Amino acid sequence: MFSRIALRRFVAVVALSLAAVTPALAQESGLTLRDALERTLKSNPDLSAYQYVLKAQDGRITQSGLKPNPTLSASLENVLGTGEVRSFKSAELSLSLSQLIELGGLRDRRVAVSRGEREVLEIEGHVRRLDVVAETARRFVAVVSQQEQHALTHQAVELAERTSAAVDRRVKAAKSPLAEQERAVVALERARNDDAHAEHELKTARYELAASWGATEPDFETISADLYALPTIGEYPSLLADLENTPDFTRYLSEARLRDSEITLAIANRRPGIEVGVGLRRLQASGDTALMFSVGMPLAVYNRNQGVIAEAEARRSGAEANRSAALVRARTGLFGYYQELLDRRREVEALSARALPSAESALKNTEYAYERGRYGYLEFVDAQRELLAVKRDLIASATQYHLTLIEIERLTGTGLSTSRTLP
Repeated sequence: MFSRIALRRFVAVVALSLAAVTPALAQESGLTLRDALERTLKSNPDLSAYQYVLKAQDGRITQSGLKPNPTLSASLENVLGTGEVRSFKSAELSLSLSQLIELGGLRDRRVAVSRGEREVLEIEGHVRRLDVVAETARRFVAVVSQQEQHALTHQAVELAERTSAAVDRRVKAAKSPLAEQERAVVALERARNDDAHAEHELKTARYELAASWGATEPDFETISADLYALPTIGEYPSLLADLENTPDFTRYLSEARLRDSEITLAIANRRPGIEVGVGLRRLQASGDTALMFSVGMPLAVYNRNQGVIAEAEARRSGAEANRSAALVRARTGLFGYYQELLDRRREVEALSARALPSAESALKNTEYAYERGRYGYLEFVDAQRELLAVKRDLIASATQYHLTLIEIERLTGTGLSTSRTLP
C-alpha cells in the first residue's frame, strides 16, 4: 500500500515539474507530462510483462500449501523359491497405503516463505514502476529540450540569412569585400545543416518517448511544457528523511523478513515428519488375510539441515549489510544531486536575467553599427554566435535542472516541497 502511495506521489510531482505551459504550446494542445506518465503506467511493455512474474509466484504459494500425496505400495514375498516356497504356494501379497504427516507446522512455514518471496517481488514491481516513470520523465524532458534546440537552430538560420542579406547589400555598395559574401554563404549552409540535424534529433526523441508506452511511432507533434519554469525544492534534511521510506529500501526489510522465514523453514525441515501406513496382507498358504501397520521417521544423524540453516542465516545478515551499503550510496547521491540542482538554478537565473538580455542588446547594437559601416563582419558574426551560445547554455542548464530534479524525486520517491524558494 505504501509503495503505491509513493508511486502516485512521485507521478504527481514529476508531472507538476513541467506542468507549466507557454501560451503558444497550450494552443497547440501538445502532449503533457501527465499524459505521458499515465500512458506509460497503463501500457509499458516491461510493466505488463512483470505481472506474469507475480502470477508465477502465486502458483508457488499454492504449491507450497499442498499436502504430500499418499503412497500406495505393493509387495509379493515367498515366491519362486524352493521347497515350501516354490512357485506361488506360500506367496504373501501385501498392499499398503502410507501418508507423510508433516510436523512443526512445516506446510505453513513453506507457505510463509513463498508469501515472503511474493512480497519482495511486489516491492520490486513498485521499484520498476518508479524506474519506468523516471525514465519516461527523462525522455519527456529530452523532447522538450530538443524542441528548444530545434527552435534555436531555426533562429540561427534566420540570423545567417539576415547576415547574408546584409553582406550582399554592403558588397553591392562596394563597402565590403566579396570574400565576406562567400563566408556568409558558408555560415548559412552550416546553419541549415545544424537545423536539419536538430530536426532529426527531435524526431528520435519523440520515438523514444512513445516507446515508453509501447507505441511503434509517436501520435503527437509537440510537447506542452515550459523548460524554463523551474519548480522549487524542499530542504535537504526533509529529503534525506524521505529516503529510507522508498520502495528501494523497504524491499530490504521485506527481504529480511523473507530470510527469517527461510531460517525457520530450514530448522523445521530437520525433522520433516513421520510416515504412517496401513495395509492388507494375504497369506496364500493358509488362505488367511491380516492387517498391517507401519510407522517411519527419519533420524537426524548426519543431515540435520545444518548447511541450509547456515546459508539462510548468512542471507539474512547479507540483507542488512546490503541495505546499509545502499543507504550510504543513496545519501551520497542525494547530496550531489541537491547541490547540482542549486547550481543549475543559479546558472539559469543568471543566464536568463543578465546574460541573455545583454547578448540580445549587443547583437542589436552590433547589427545597427554594421549596417552603417562602424563594425566589421567579424564583430557582427561574433555577436550572433555569442547570443546563440548563451541560449544553448540556457537550454542545457534548464534541461539539466529538470533531469536532476527527476533523480532527486526518484531517490526520495515522494513529493518535493514547493512552498519554499531556493536559498
